[in-house]
Amino acid sequence: MGTVQPFQTTRWELVPDRTTLLVIDQQNDFLHPEGGYARSGVDVSHMQATIGPTRDLVAAARTRRIPVIWTRHGFRDARDAGVFLTLRPFLANAGLRIGTWGYEVLDGLGAQQDDWYVEKQRLSAFFNTNLELLLRSLNTETVLICGVLTNQCVAATSKDASFRDFKPVVVAEAVGTTMPHLHDPALEMIRVGWGEVRSLGDTLADIAALPAG
Repeated sequence: MGTVQPFQTTRWELVPDRTTLLVIDQQNDFLHPEGGYARSGVDVSHMQATIGPTRDLVAAARTRRIPVIWTRHGFRDARDAGVFLTLRPFLANAGLRIGTWGYEVLDGLGAQQDDWYVEKQRLSAFFNTNLELLLRSLNTETVLICGVLTNQCVAATSKDASFRDFKPVVVAEAVGTTMPHLHDPALEMIRVGWGEVRSLGDTLADIAALPAG
């Protein structure tokens, strides 16, 4: 039997002016107690635990002039929602609808009007969006990733980032899911498959170590 480990974990340095923070789908419908998920009876507590870490990451990014990109997942109706809606029938009549309060980024996370926003309709924030073009325009090498859901949009987006030769770093405490038993396995898949998983404390320390610019 072979003894070689099939995967090697990695750690990427944050490079000044080559790092971007990507906040995935931190929207009212996912996180707010009056949002579409919570109103439908979905337990959102694991996702809500990402609010503080996300706020800390955004604030830290501001101190080092790291660009912040926010994604918002939504659709108008079943015609443009795809299989996403078929697999989530509780959203059939409401939730994640473009132009509604639930579609907007949760207040208090530190979003600013002059940040970058990417509108997406599939799990990966790269699919049929301008995210890759935006990252290239910002000279991005390493993408710090937080948001929801760990096993869905975070996993899909981080994987697509690696396909495009970006270096995805998923911040463990800043991602959450509706199915907490899948959180750690999803992080492990990312860690040994296509990205780095880093703690919030280490990430904040690495950001603080960058030049103030």
